Amino acid sequence: MNRLLFFFLILIGIPSLSYAQISDSLRTRNLSARRARHSEDWVRRGIIYEVNTRSFSNAGNFAGVEQRLPELKKLGATILWIMPIHPVGVLNRKGPLGSQYAVQDYYAVNPEFGTIDDFQRLLNSAHKLGFHLIIDLVANHTAWDSKLIKEHPDWFTKDSAGKIVSPNPDWTDVADLNYSQPGLRRYMIEMMKYWVRDVGVDGFRCDVAELVPLDFWEDARAALDSIKPVMMLAEGAYPPHHLKAFDASYGWNTYGILAPIIKGKKSVLALDTVLSIEKGAYPEGSLRMRFSSNHDENAWDAPDVKKFGIKGAKLAAIIVNTLPGIPLLYNGQEVGSSKKLKLFEKIPIDWKGGSEFRKLYTALFELRKIEPAFSDGAMIRIPTSNPRRVYAFARVADASKFLVVLNVGAKAFSGSIDLSSPELAADGQITLADAFTKKASTVPIPVSKQISLKIPSMGFRLLLIK
Repeated sequence: MNRLLFFFLILIGIPSLSYAQISDSLRTRNLSARRARHSEDWVRRGIIYEVNTRSFSNAGNFAGVEQRLPELKKLGATILWIMPIHPVGVLNRKGPLGSQYAVQDYYAVNPEFGTIDDFQRLLNSAHKLGFHLIIDLVANHTAWDSKLIKEHPDWFTKDSAGKIVSPNPDWTDVADLNYSQPGLRRYMIEMMKYWVRDVGVDGFRCDVAELVPLDFWEDARAALDSIKPVMMLAEGAYPPHHLKAFDASYGWNTYGILAPIIKGKKSVLALDTVLSIEKGAYPEGSLRMRFSSNHDENAWDAPDVKKFGIKGAKLAAIIVNTLPGIPLLYNGQEVGSSKKLKLFEKIPIDWKGGSEFRKLYTALFELRKIEPAFSDGAMIRIPTSNPRRVYAFARVADASKFLVVLNVGAKAFSGSIDLSSPELAADGQITLADAFTKKASTVPIPVSKQISLKIPSMGFRLLLIK
């Protein structure tokens, strides 16, 4: 999706392209009082790793991804999202290799990456290692030389002169599909069923999902559910998507506030604002995908270590992996890669170094796997003695209890946090164990329920409450 559409999502995570529609939906349907659709445990507790096949290995193909699956297993990822695997259009293409989101044939694979047998081997190997694997689905548009545009030009959007058009003036390499055509809807659903039923993928990340009608997605999801449980991830932030069609949507709201907070342009209290708006807008239990980078942000803005700085990227990683939702890691983040992976070229990732980031992500992913607090727990805000620069909260699921304290200030924090929330049951004394070093200390709880804590500048503490 083009970044021009994203600027309107940043603060509240609601897509500008249908803002009036969303406002009407929220007023008439009262979505926050309704429940989001049920998601499988592997989805709700998942850790998504996004693979850009062109850049992931020196070979730049499916075999290169398959070869490195054991590394991703050791890292702790559980869901692999493979960017578009289909042949790329040549007509009107951008850059030397074209956009992977300009699809020629939905039933074929990109020869740049290998054959369908190569992809099947990758999928089978991933399943043997315990991964679920989803592929990118570009349902809103095709390449100008696509199989569909040749065989069914009537399935495309046309201007007043009868000429097929792009979705918007910037996306010159693709042609817009018209979902008022019943034949197109049937074709797309059958195609999705093919990849799930016959090939065996576990679902789809759906590109610009908001530009495709909601009722299509709901029909498609019902058809896929009749085959097996799948994951559907919407690129977008449209609240009604969560009722029937999608498991998760993009948390652009939390992503958009990271840089202003980390760079000191906004108080950490701004995070409370976006989370409060999110809670009021979405069905109860909606899963939001949290991220500090992805293929669009890396390519069009900056890699996370450039955007936030080294310390800031680590703070962003803590936020992404401890807020309610499903965390995403884009390939290269685990080694602190500072390369822009341009989408129309092959730019291999430099996998050397970055041990500090790999260690951090491995530890965070392991916590998510073993501690229910991070996948199923409630989030409880914790007051601090520096509310503008120090953000604290707890994640609690029965006996699994954690404190997350972030200091985004340029100075070290030596102050207090308030543990008076009843859910923490902080009476008499508690034992706090550092989630990374495992070092534990017993802390007496005064009547005020405030305890002292020290955190370095641009630092954090992640503490298990025993």
